[in-house]
Amino acid sequence: MIISIHDGLTRVIILYLLICAAWGLFNAFRKRPVTDSYRTTLLIAEGLFVLQGVVGLELLGEGHAPGQWVHYLYGFLGIIVLPTVIGYVGRGKQRESLWLGLTSFFLVGVAVRAMMTGHP
Repeated sequence: MIISIHDGLTRVIILYLLICAAWGLFNAFRKRPVTDSYRTTLLIAEGLFVLQGVVGLELLGEGHAPGQWVHYLYGFLGIIVLPTVIGYVGRGKQRESLWLGLTSFFLVGVAVRAMMTGHP
């Protein structure tokens, strides 16, 4: 049961971040600033990564280890990359939409790699 929740959350994260990436890159292309709605959307994405980590820790506690150790690195990256980029870029800066859109797209790749390394 918990394994299927972990797998389902991975799919949700990938689809959600694709939407975030498209939104950010579209705003960057149109030279629009980042809106509070987009910031909230990214906050939800961060929450999904944290929830995924909590479910993963529950799986680990039940004796279900991932297939490869690098799976832990991908999970850690999923949690720290977005707040780091938001802190680095700053609010209201030029090209903020571009940075956040590209970061969301990068995190899609992180989630896909985590999915590939998770199953034994």
